[in-house]
Amino acid sequence: MQQAQRPGIGRLLEISGAKKLHLGVSAVFAVLSSLLSLAPYIIIYLVLGKLLSPEFGPGQYAEIRSLGLLAVASAVGRYILLFISLMASHIAAFDILYNLRVTLCAHLGKLPLGYFTSRQTGKIKKILSEDVEELEQFIAHHIPDIVTGIVQPLLIVAFLLAIDWRLALAALVPLPLAFLLQQRAFGKAKAVEFRAEYHNALETMNGTIVEYVRGMPVVKIFNQTVESFTRMKAATLAYKFLIEKITKANAPAWALFVVVTSSGLFFILPFGLWFYFTGSLSLSVLLMFLMLGSAYMTPVLQLALIGGQLRHLLEGLYRVDAVLREPPAAEPGLPRPPEGNAVEFRHVRFSYGQQDVLKDISFSLPEGSVTALVGPSGAGKSTIGRLLLRMWDVDAGEIRLGGVNIRDMATPDLMRQVAFVFQDGFVFSDTVRENIRMGKEDASDEEILRAAEAAQCLEFIRQMPRGLDTVIGEGGEVHLSGGEKQRLSMARVILKNAPIIVLDEATAFTDAENEVKMQDAFAQLMRGKTVIVIAHRLSTITDADAIYVIRDGGIQERGRHEELVAAGGLYQAMWQAHTAAQTWTL
Repeated sequence: MQQAQRPGIGRLLEISGAKKLHLGVSAVFAVLSSLLSLAPYIIIYLVLGKLLSPEFGPGQYAEIRSLGLLAVASAVGRYILLFISLMASHIAAFDILYNLRVTLCAHLGKLPLGYFTSRQTGKIKKILSEDVEELEQFIAHHIPDIVTGIVQPLLIVAFLLAIDWRLALAALVPLPLAFLLQQRAFGKAKAVEFRAEYHNALETMNGTIVEYVRGMPVVKIFNQTVESFTRMKAATLAYKFLIEKITKANAPAWALFVVVTSSGLFFILPFGLWFYFTGSLSLSVLLMFLMLGSAYMTPVLQLALIGGQLRHLLEGLYRVDAVLREPPAAEPGLPRPPEGNAVEFRHVRFSYGQQDVLKDISFSLPEGSVTALVGPSGAGKSTIGRLLLRMWDVDAGEIRLGGVNIRDMATPDLMRQVAFVFQDGFVFSDTVRENIRMGKEDASDEEILRAAEAAQCLEFIRQMPRGLDTVIGEGGEVHLSGGEKQRLSMARVILKNAPIIVLDEATAFTDAENEVKMQDAFAQLMRGKTVIVIAHRLSTITDADAIYVIRDGGIQERGRHEELVAAGGLYQAMWQAHTAAQTWTL
């Protein structure tokens, strides 16, 4: 896939166009607010003209009082119009962000499951949370600010040109200087380079922080410090050094830019005094230029700040679009339902990038059978199970379920047929009831309780403060142990009642007591199902109908437990190591 071009302001406007009416109202009221923002200055100019006039007398007090009230009314009106403008833009922003997040989540739900295993959680979290959230800044604030930042200086300059074109030209001298300095500080090539580096560093830091927090129990158990987690430290320092690099590169030109945008009086004052003392300029005009002559640069400075934020925002939008560009899992034009629950791998080849993982794998799982996959770590056992779920598509060969290539099955149909129990049971920050109900969305409480009982969960659920209504997970009322999480995951799978089950090291992190309970749960789960068991503990699969020994991406041995032990190959060596470990004592 070719590198996609980074989005520009047009992409932002395209997203914002979903709420044209609200943003149109916001822009109109921002223009009206800008018009009223100039009214007090015009009134002050008129008042100064009257106060400094030789004809000024008590009879003009009422007129000046009226002008003063009009100035106050225009100031109040300006902020009312600005409030309406911002309300309209915020309503548009929140609706657009909601729809964009829904679109992103819906698209993520269509991606192959392998997409998530190859990416850090922190990176996806940053895109869904921070990168999308920054669009709110543009839509809710920057669009009204940009309108104001363009209209207000034009109105001020037009007013200054109308009262004295000579001083107006003097007041405009800083504008081209500021433009040149801004281009030097934030040239296009430099901006693209820095914003890409910044987002990469931030994503890496987010990912390593999430990893570190999840691994905190291990760090504390082994009395390690923050210094011990070198990846997080390196990512944090890399982010710090990058910020310092960006600051050093931009600070001098930016400082000069800020000075120049504030230097209007430096040009206005000498010319103004010269014109005044030569009699070609009135005092009221001079005072007005001293108040307003450099005020047009304030919106220009604001626009420059917005420009820097937009560059940062556009890089985030590029990453949002990168997710939306990810091709969803291919769906067949005419889905075929499976005819039974037998599984067959036919000459399957698969690789992660350039690394071959599976090489010409072929085997069959009869309906209702229990098949075990064993072998050294990294041999490809878990990959076989995950290919059945279409976490990835095979490079060659095919996987058939009920006589149908799984590529010819609709994804929802495939998900209904297969249930997967991972070695690290995952729970959501929600109630126990909703965590189990994920297996079957319309399940009644009775069905949930039966599944929990079958998975040996009722004992610890009854000890919770609110039973099924207890919130678990991050930020929940109760924190579950590894074994409890696995049994809860098992309850979810039992409730789903899928005809094909994949157990991937499902007892890897359980203690002896929990393992007994897990084995009881397995017995309930596997009854009448087609089962694939991926296991290191060989004692758990001695009764399997077939055992396949996977090594270096291929099937090295196959048979029942007794046959493989007698064969004297890799399985026998693994079994001897396993039994020796079981009898080891201190």
